[in-house]
Amino acid sequence: MKKTISMYWPLAIVVPLAAAAYLHISRDVVARASQAPLAADQLTAELARAVSYGLVDNATTLPAKPMRSAVATPLAEAS
Repeated sequence: MKKTISMYWPLAIVVPLAAAAYLHISRDVVARASQAPLAADQLTAELARAVSYGLVDNATTLPAKPMRSAVATPLAEAS
């Protein structure tokens, strides 16, 4: 009996760790699947809900600041 326990104790550690890793990975897969892009009907419903809550307003707002134009620097001539 002593020999059997001494032979299989690594297996008693590895199997529960493998099961825990499998459960952890499967939860991550389910979480990623729930963050899939919305279908068109769900997207319009979310937009309508945001408008009704006042999160999106149809009033005109100030435009975003334009980006500064890039200034061309003269190339240094090799001598």
